Amino acid sequence: MTKTSGIILIMLAAVCFGLIPLFATIAYANGFNPLTLTLFRFGLAACLLYTFIRIRKINYRVSTRQFFMLFQVGLIGYGVMMLTMVASYNYIPTGLATTLHFVYPVAVMVGSIFIFRDKVGWKSITALVLSLVGIYFLAGFNTAESLNFYGVGLALISGVLYAYYVLTIAKSSLKQVSAFVIAFYISLFNALVLLAVCVFTGDLHLNITYQGFLSTLMLALVSSFVGMVAFQTGLKIIRATTASILSTFEPITSLLVGIVLLAEVLAWHHVLGSLLIILSVIAVSFFERKAPPVALKK
Repeated sequence: MTKTSGIILIMLAAVCFGLIPLFATIAYANGFNPLTLTLFRFGLAACLLYTFIRIRKINYRVSTRQFFMLFQVGLIGYGVMMLTMVASYNYIPTGLATTLHFVYPVAVMVGSIFIFRDKVGWKSITALVLSLVGIYFLAGFNTAESLNFYGVGLALISGVLYAYYVLTIAKSSLKQVSAFVIAFYISLFNALVLLAVCVFTGDLHLNITYQGFLSTLMLALVSSFVGMVAFQTGLKIIRATTASILSTFEPITSLLVGIVLLAEVLAWHHVLGSLLIILSVIAVSFFERKAPPVALKK
C-alpha cells in the first residue's frame, strides 16, 4: 500500500472513533452503563472479528511473546486508557478531558525521538502544534475554570497510555501481525477482563432495550472492527507521529455529529479549532507523502 492509503486509513479510523459519543449516548439512554457498554462493545467486536478471520482464513496464531505483548498493550494501552479517560469525566468537563487526552501525539513524538531514535522535522512539529491548538479551541475552550487536578491527571494518563499503545503497535513485532488479528485479541482480552470486573462489582445490568443493543452493535462494528483495523493497518504504512497527528480529526467528527444529530450549538471557537486541525492534517499528509520510505526493522 502507498502512503496515501495509510493516510486515508488513519483518517477513516478517526471518523469511526469520532462516532463513539453518538452510539454511547443512545446506549446510555437504553439501559447501558459505562462498564456494560464497554464490555458489550469489545465482546461483540471480538465475535465479529473472529467470524471474519475464520471466513477469510486469516492465520490468527501468534508467538508466545506476541500473545503476552497483545495482552499487555490491549489491557494497559487500550483498556486502562479508556477507563482513565471515562473516569476523568467525573472531575472535569468532557471538553477539557478530550483536550488533555490529546497530549498523546506529543507523547508519541517524544517516544519516537528518545526511545526509537526517529528523526522528526520542524514541519511535523509545526503541524502538531497547530493540531493541539485546534483541539483546545474545539473542545477545551472556556473549561479551565473547572480545573480539578485529579481529573487532569486521569486525562493526561489516558493520553500517555494511548501513546504507549500506538508506539507498541507501530514499533514492535506486532507490526508483522494482521490488523484483524491484533484487533481481535485486544477486543477479546478486554471483554474477558471487563466481564470479570462487572461480575465482581455487580454492575452487570442487562435491563437493556433493543435500541441500546443495536447502538452497541454499531459501536462494535464501526469503532472496534472498522476503526481499530483501519488504524492499525495505517500504522504499518506511515509513521506513528504522523498517524497520531492525523487522529486529531476525531474531535471534528464528534463536533459535526453533535451539531447535525444532537442539535448542539456551533460557536466561533469550534470553527477556528476545526480549521486549525484541518490545516495540520493537510500539512502533515503532504509532508508524509513527500518523505522517503523508511525500511522496516526486523
